[in-house]
Amino acid sequence: MAFIKKENDSFGIYNEEGLQVEGSFTPNSTGLNPKELLEASIGMCLTIVIQRMFERDGVEVNEGEFSVEVTGIKAADSPSRFEKFNVSITLPDRLSDEYKRKIIVSAERACTISNTVTRGAQVTIH
Repeated sequence: MAFIKKENDSFGIYNEEGLQVEGSFTPNSTGLNPKELLEASIGMCLTIVIQRMFERDGVEVNEGEFSVEVTGIKAADSPSRFEKFNVSITLPDRLSDEYKRKIIVSAERACTISNTVTRGAQVTIH
């Protein structure tokens, strides 16, 4: 569960452990705006899946060798929404192309967030 509340003149994003990140109304400023949070959710989900596969396979990854970048592209027409997410995954150069393909395909299949975005989910507002 996540919840957002205004405290000390800013909107914080909380979980059961307390404040985790400051929310923002604008991109590329202090805190994360909704687009950046959605991009981060997809990226972090893929990161978790890939890191777990590295651990399972005994692959050591040094800092700077592995990253995930996600960019949401808004639709030009109504309703306001993102119609596409471009994902770029950087893996260690020393890994074989076959292993890299396996990792990416497995991550794509296992990531709950990207699967949810791809297939859609019902949002019920109370």
